Amino acid sequence: MKITHPKSVRRHLLKFLYDRYLSNPLEMMGPSDFLEGSELSREALMVNIHYLADRNLVELMMGYNPPMFAAVRITADGIDLVENQFEFNLRFPPELDEREESTADILWLVERLVEEAEQSPLDGEARKSLLRDVQYLRDEVARPTHRWRKHVLDAVMGWMAESMEGTGETLSSLATLQTKIKDTMDSF
Repeated sequence: MKITHPKSVRRHLLKFLYDRYLSNPLEMMGPSDFLEGSELSREALMVNIHYLADRNLVELMMGYNPPMFAAVRITADGIDLVENQFEFNLRFPPELDEREESTADILWLVERLVEEAEQSPLDGEARKSLLRDVQYLRDEVARPTHRWRKHVLDAVMGWMAESMEGTGETLSSLATLQTKIKDTMDSF
């Protein structure tokens, strides 16, 4: 079975790491442990493991080939999440409905936007503000789609566009993301 939606990938990764932790709590898993015999792509593994690390659900050991990690294991917060079935199912649903499935490209665009913001020419407080806005957007679209707040999404994306004014550069994923979010919200 090919896993494509980021929430499904993250659920799969956390369950895999949880099961491995129960069999050997000191073992750390390498990228090949996830990719061998799986239809999970290298890119999907890399992006989603970093997302889980940003959420303190897994800990990463970085090697000499960034952004790919050398080893990973689940954290205590990750274990607590997996063991709390209600919260785990809320954050990473076992079965996604049609509306959730249709948001996979939005979640990938948000991850691309994270990279673009980190590489932006802004510095100081302007850079911190942009990175906070991107994280806020990331948090909002991580919620179930029926809980998205259109006014919040529009405001945050507007702030990000404003922060790039006068730099001569743009966040290239932002316009596409705005269109896809609008189309998704209009279909509710």
